[in-house]
Amino acid sequence: MKWKEIPKIDAHVHIIPEEVHRANPDSDDEFAYATLSGYRRLMDQYNIRKAIIMPFNDPWLMSMAFTVDAVHQNLAEICREEERLLCFADADVRNTPEISCEKIRDALKQPCFRGIKLHPNNSGVPVDDAYNDGIANCAVALKLPLAVHSYPSSAGEKDRQECCAPARIKRLKQRHPGLKLLLCHLGGFQWEDALDLEAYFDISAILPDYVNRYGIQKTNEILRAFGTERLLWGTDWPCSRSLEPAAILESYVKILDQMDFTEEEMHQIAHGNAETLFGIPTVCG
Repeated sequence: MKWKEIPKIDAHVHIIPEEVHRANPDSDDEFAYATLSGYRRLMDQYNIRKAIIMPFNDPWLMSMAFTVDAVHQNLAEICREEERLLCFADADVRNTPEISCEKIRDALKQPCFRGIKLHPNNSGVPVDDAYNDGIANCAVALKLPLAVHSYPSSAGEKDRQECCAPARIKRLKQRHPGLKLLLCHLGGFQWEDALDLEAYFDISAILPDYVNRYGIQKTNEILRAFGTERLLWGTDWPCSRSLEPAAILESYVKILDQMDFTEEEMHQIAHGNAETLFGIPTVCG
């Protein structure tokens, strides 16, 4: 079976609310492509049965009221418009951890919310900062996954003090052993530091960048080092450091088609692990 054909759950996408698009008609960055209609077409074309919209810890990108409440309202509205979409709750570090958790609990009253997202690069709060202990406690209490952006910037590619570095994420996890963790982007080019983390890992954004640097065979070995039982298919669409938005999904399926995963492992990565982590019924029915 080819990767384009296999049923998939995209564990990491971005869709910008229509009100934000309307307010920024001259935008020409990658987020101009992040429309519901555009992603719907890709879901149909690439057999994506479900997808998770990840927020940014940046209310200016996801609302015109610039509040986390408005972000959650917009996320829920997008998911109501397209039943194949689910989402993660956002956090706004202008609020106290207690208020952030209150806002998260309010959002989670809606079934489309399946976890919580931290983006240390956008919030400016290092992932192992005490602020995030409150968010992690909330995730543990609610028995929901906490997704953490982990792709250190180009300037800090090997800097283990980068705010989203795997070494910092380990410190947060050690303080919260019951935390159900999803590491986004495999830790970037600090992936070796992430290998022994007790976590799931999405391959969003990083896959084509690994291939550009290491080639197909080494990238295949890296993915296998994490273990197929921990990997989630994800794209970060429409975001990429190396590809235009229109090329991302086609690049992903072509890269993975060159790897040595069995059909059983493909199903595991494409949707099985995500079904387990997000509590989604099987998409293969």
